[in-house]
Amino acid sequence: MPAEQHVTAGELASSPAWLPLETLPAAHLRLIRLDEAAYQAASFLDQRLLGPGSVAGSCSTRELEAAAAGLTAHAHWIFHIGHVGSTLLSRLLGAHRSFFALREPALLRAVSTSAGGAPALEVALALLARTWRVDQRAVIKATSFVSELAEPILAGGPQRAAIFMYAQPLAYLSGILAGANSRAETRLLAPARLARLTRRLGQGEWHRDPVSEGEHIAMSWLCELTALTQAAARFGQRVLWVDFDGFLAHPLAGLQAVFRTLGPAPDVREIESLVAGPMMRQYSKAPEHAYDAALRQAVLREARSEHAAEIDRGMRWLERIAGRHPLARRALEVSQGVRA
Repeated sequence: MPAEQHVTAGELASSPAWLPLETLPAAHLRLIRLDEAAYQAASFLDQRLLGPGSVAGSCSTRELEAAAAGLTAHAHWIFHIGHVGSTLLSRLLGAHRSFFALREPALLRAVSTSAGGAPALEVALALLARTWRVDQRAVIKATSFVSELAEPILAGGPQRAAIFMYAQPLAYLSGILAGANSRAETRLLAPARLARLTRRLGQGEWHRDPVSEGEHIAMSWLCELTALTQAAARFGQRVLWVDFDGFLAHPLAGLQAVFRTLGPAPDVREIESLVAGPMMRQYSKAPEHAYDAALRQAVLREARSEHAAEIDRGMRWLERIAGRHPLARRALEVSQGVRA
């Protein structure tokens, strides 16, 4: 573990250089020091940042709260259901001078699970909203399984806007089944997601636990989509829904809509430059690998052929649940573009 130094409330409040990373015993938190380039490079702002050469620090919960007290939590947000292009969108936004992009901060996960020693939500939001320059706005990409936070975060003030990213059920099932890592992650998260979905929908006649892998993937989709659908029902005027495959098909129009939602849109030539740049041809979590709309469609077609039976089981499970619960039905309608 790297040697740690004490970080004061003033240092915390002055810039994003010290990122709260995880809770420690005795009401303390571990921090890591990052510069702007490190934020730009990181796909995950979590414990994976700790290692040789990293600079760690610590502060007390009281110092963290003191720093937050003098800050305003005027960040924008990207919520998503996982594996639907949110990292790509975050990188595109972060490449523009107006925005400071943060991806999947561990602090937000701790708050969402009420982990021991985790700060209050508004304290965490204030620290995550810090920027390097006064003319920047933080855009925070949450982790997929903290979707319940979308509603309380948007309730915090009209200055907060959000992008809700998703894929339609067939594309989501195909995309998850196409990758060994995404399948393993879905299995790992499935019990918690089923518990969250059951709390949201209740134990009524809709209830039918998923059995097959395809059903578990469909349930995972429904868990996250219903959480976001509930938030949009209250704050839809500050939410832009983005279908990943629609975005890839029409990236210029999609990115223009995102910029308009989050603030004054830059000149169209700047957006064209972002869309024409290398990010649209890279796998965002590992930019050394190629990835684009054509490759995604090829991967989805192959998965639909190889995993047709599981995809069918998942789709039938989802349609059955949607037929029995209004919120599940509404989530399915939202994914099909029904917004009213």
